[in-house]
Amino acid sequence: MSSEYEESRNIYIRQSTYNGGTESQATSTDVASGNNNDTVADVSVSGVRGHKGLTVGLGAMFLIGEMAGAGVLNLPRAIANTWWVGVPLLVVLTVAVGYSGTRLALCWVLLEERWPEYNSPCRRPYPAIAFRALGKPGQIVTEVALGLTLFGAGTVYLLLASQLIRDLVGQLIPSITECAWSLIIGLSLIPISWLGTPKDFWPASVVAVSSTFLACLVVIGVVIARRDNYDPALYPAPTFNSFFLGFGSILFALGGASIFPTIQNDMRVRSEFPQCVIITFLVLLALYLPMVTVCYGVLGANGIHDNILLAVSGWAVTVTQAFLFCHFIFAFSIIVNPLNQTLEGLFNLPNRLGVRRCLLRTGVLLVVMLVSLAVPEFSKILDFVGGSTVALLSFVLPPLCYLRLCAVQGHDGLPLRELKRVEKVVLTVIVGVGVAGGVAATWSALREILSPGAFTTTCFSSATFLD
Repeated sequence: MSSEYEESRNIYIRQSTYNGGTESQATSTDVASGNNNDTVADVSVSGVRGHKGLTVGLGAMFLIGEMAGAGVLNLPRAIANTWWVGVPLLVVLTVAVGYSGTRLALCWVLLEERWPEYNSPCRRPYPAIAFRALGKPGQIVTEVALGLTLFGAGTVYLLLASQLIRDLVGQLIPSITECAWSLIIGLSLIPISWLGTPKDFWPASVVAVSSTFLACLVVIGVVIARRDNYDPALYPAPTFNSFFLGFGSILFALGGASIFPTIQNDMRVRSEFPQCVIITFLVLLALYLPMVTVCYGVLGANGIHDNILLAVSGWAVTVTQAFLFCHFIFAFSIIVNPLNQTLEGLFNLPNRLGVRRCLLRTGVLLVVMLVSLAVPEFSKILDFVGGSTVALLSFVLPPLCYLRLCAVQGHDGLPLRELKRVEKVVLTVIVGVGVAGGVAATWSALREILSPGAFTTTCFSSATFLD
């Protein structure tokens, strides 16, 4: 048991934490189509991995920890935006994204089958899949989508951390606004961002999972216990714009496919990874469905905030907020790290602490702070990321890559896989829905961000920053 625990610990510190969707630090610093030269404990001299690695249970645990994060706080608002249709929509999208995730897992199996060099650990497995399936353009699109997802998720975490700390200490320090907290937290994190990899904080995975489960249980309990104290619930019909904003929010909560190939690379038997994906999405559905149903049913659209924790109160809520604040602070530094390392590789910076590294990482964090101050409502950024890059990485690219890789000729000159017509139709429908829904959700999110009324809440307004 201790050896398995130590192995899982070593694997975890190679991962980066995101509600849905980041790669490990190592993955962001190597070529997509090549192998790394690192010495890994579970790799034999021939480059083929040995018996150590994640089991199905541990793999599912890591996936749940990666995916169940910030998106869950905005999920009730997503259901309110989509009306009661949002509940079955959540189920359908969970099934679709989960199935798409299993196909992405099979993509890596196909890579190992057709190109034996992938039996050795690959630092950037998702771009490698896109490269083999869609060529250099597909690899570039995947790289850009991963970078934008990391950047957007980091901004969401910074805004949520600012909102939580304001709610926690607002009575003690009422003069500091959320905008000011974003500035304070962002500046405080600059020295931490200079460090290489925060490996010593691996126990935060426990905090991440625990805080998310705690948040759901506390919200459900408080809403049910105080259901008679709330105003009568209203259920207005959705508009086109609100519906697809909710669509993007749901996708963000289900995002995380970009981390799938990375965790799969750490599996003991990588062909078993689809089982991890199935278990993960069943757990997420069991977690999300009761919370959104109870919250929307009791509170209605008029009682639900962008952050569902703002709709409840009490000592249990305060404890939950404290856990989530710690989680978001840690997650922010982890999420931004792969983006930093990718940029350092692009500019050929040395992999050590130095002036150029400090300048680049400071610049990245300042840009994140700039966006958070320009658009201080985390839900707008969350909707945009969910409808654009997360939809692309979790909904569109996996089926496309799987269809293309199945058609690749093996060494015998035959296609690697013969797919049934039903499966081809299902995958095509998923891609079509992902493209149409993603475009509509991205358009709706951009309208919200760029609308004239949106700039009345920007932190660059003195009234907003100081009030």
